[in-house]
Order: sequence, then C-alpha cells, then structure tokens
Amino acid sequence: MIPTPRLITATALLAVLIAGLPALTLPAVALLLAVAALDFALSRQLLNTVQITPLQPIRTYLGVPTPLTLQVSAPPHARLSLALPPELELAAESGTSWQFTPRERGRYKIVALAVQAPSRLGLWELRQRFTPDGEIRVYPRVRGSQEMKALARALSGSRHIRQVGRGREFEKLREYSPGDSFQDVHWKATARRGAPVTRTYQLERTQEIFCLIDCGRLQSRRQEGQTVLDWSLTAALHLALAADRQGDRLGLLAFSDRVHGFVRPSNGAAHFAACQEMLYPLRPSPAVTDFAEAATYLRARLPRRSLVIIFTALDDRASAEPFTRATRLLAERHLVAVVAARPPGSAPLFSGPEVPDQEAIYSKLGGHLVWRGLRQLQLDLGHQGIRLAFEEPSEMGLRALTMYEETRQRQLV
Repeated sequence: MIPTPRLITATALLAVLIAGLPALTLPAVALLLAVAALDFALSRQLLNTVQITPLQPIRTYLGVPTPLTLQVSAPPHARLSLALPPELELAAESGTSWQFTPRERGRYKIVALAVQAPSRLGLWELRQRFTPDGEIRVYPRVRGSQEMKALARALSGSRHIRQVGRGREFEKLREYSPGDSFQDVHWKATARRGAPVTRTYQLERTQEIFCLIDCGRLQSRRQEGQTVLDWSLTAALHLALAADRQGDRLGLLAFSDRVHGFVRPSNGAAHFAACQEMLYPLRPSPAVTDFAEAATYLRARLPRRSLVIIFTALDDRASAEPFTRATRLLAERHLVAVVAARPPGSAPLFSGPEVPDQEAIYSKLGGHLVWRGLRQLQLDLGHQGIRLAFEEPSEMGLRALTMYEETRQRQLV
C-alpha cells in the first residue's frame, strides 16, 4: 500500500496552511492522520476479495500472436498487470486482455498478475501480486509456412503406383494361367468353381516412415530466429501430415545421448496430436549425440522394413564416424535417408561472390574444407544406398518431403 497523489497533494496543502496559521498545526495534522488511518483500515482487506478463474491450457504455435484473457473479479477501477516468461513476448503489460508472441517452444506458466486498486477514499494505492493457475503450451509452427504450400503442390499430382505380382498383400482371385505357381492356387475356390483359380498379390500400399530427430548440441544453432531443432521438428510434422494424407504410418524418435521420446508408427488426427505432444517440450541438449544408441533402440522396435529419415547437423567432423556406423547399421534392414543442416559458410571454393579481402579468403578456404569433408561423407554413404542431403535449416522440410514422395512413387520400401 502506497500513498496516492491525492494524499500527497493534501499533505502539501496542509503544509502551506500550517505555514500561514501556526495555531492550526496540531488539529490539522491530527485530522489528516485520522482520515488517512481510517481509509487504510477500511481498505486494507479490499484486495482479499479478488478472485481469478483458473485458466484453461492455451495451445499456440511458435511465432504466432496469441490472445490471453483472464477472468478476474476485482474492485472497481482496479488495474491489472501481467508478467510472462521472457520466452513469451508480451505486447502490453496492463489491461484486461493481453496478446503475446511465443519465441521458444515449450510449457510455460504465468509468472504473476499484479492487481492495483485505489482505497475507498482514494488516499492509498493497494497492490497485491497473484499467481494464476494455467498453462501455456507452445508447439512447433506447422501451418501457414512455405513447406505447407510446397506440400500441397507436391501431393496434388501424386498417385499410387501399384505393381501386381509377387507382392506381400493379397489383391484378388483370377483364372489360372499357364506358368502360375502351384503355391498360388486357391484350392477351395478351385473346388467350388470346378476350374483352377489363382491368387494375385500386390505390393503393400501402406508404408511406414520413421523420423529420427537429433536433439544434440549442434541443433542449437539459430537461423531466422529458430534453432535447427525447431526447423527439424517442423519438418517432421509436415512429413506426418504428408504421410497421413497418403495413408502411410509415421513414427518418431527423439534422441541425443539418450532417447527423449518415442512414438510408434500410426496415422490419423489423434496420432498427429500425440506427435505434437511429444515434440513440443524438446530442447537442444548440451551432450554429444549418440547415434549408435538411437540406431540400436530403433532396430529393436522396428522389425518391418521402413523408410527412416534422420534430421541432424554434422558440423563437427568428429561425429561423422559414429554417424556413419549407425546409419549403416540401420541400412541393413531399412531404407535410410538423412537431411542435415548445412554448416555455415560451407561451400565450394570458387562459388559465390568475389572475396573482398584477405580475411575473407581464409574464411572461404575453411568453408571449402568443411564442404569437401561433407561431400566425401555424402559419397561414401551413397555407395551404401544411404541418401544424404545438406540443406539450409529452413529448407530441411522441403527436402524431406521430396525424399518421401520419390521413395513412395518408386516403391523402394
């Protein structure tokens, strides 16, 4: 409780009055103190009547302005001030309704709600701090981005390619033709019809895609206000939407030096929501990524041949060897594709604009050495049937969608 300008003004007028009429000093001071004390006694419990309705969980997306409204029962003329975590950029601190823009993914609580109200006679300003119940969940941004537009274009002309023959999924019965295997003869149908009947098969139309998301320390690099991990999560969710549209099943595995989350392959709206719930709290870990642990974990839980897409960053040359061993281990059973964030400055020596000074020459040489090492890694993995693509973080989703669509149309899984 602090004095208001009204009380300060009354005190100043009293001082002027006392200076002109010294005889009124004691009665005037006593009257002012009595009125201020009475106002204090009548108003000190005023904010105890404040009631805040618990806030329902707010679900929003990274970088999307989001309204926030609290139901507060407060005294008349009360002012409300809101404090949020620094990851949630608040447009205005005071008011009855607020708007914030999330700058980081995750789960957050409201820091405080400050209620300020004048006393009954307006001589004091009452202030009290509350902590409203409620949760704000910030998910990776999916819709409205360039990847969604590219997804619509990529899938608008896509079609299922069916290959009839020795597949894995039963298609239909037909009359026997010379050369058909006796193993394919349907003997019950043959007995009913009185003529040989053969089974035909097709390749399974439903494929399984699995996304491995590296959450190690190299994923903390930022581009356009987001970390490489943010772009990887967005790419994985776009891939989940594409797989669901095509009738395929998608699973997720997030890891660094340990496994952070696992979602079994499935599809549908409930499955997509489960993927979002698993991904949104993830943060880049300071630990070095253990690719072997992730490969072993996945091999034990994914017996069926699937398309495995790995989202990672390979800026550190020391991680190339364990990464190669892990991908080769996965490639023994699965079709493996890797989308890696391009290291800053990595490019062939004579590409790009002219070098302006000597310092830039050495920087360019360093970028060329990094590019050459990554290019060699790309060629080595290519000989093992493993596709490796280096893209800017914001383009990783587009590359993953292209790989998925090409794999599906060519029936490589």
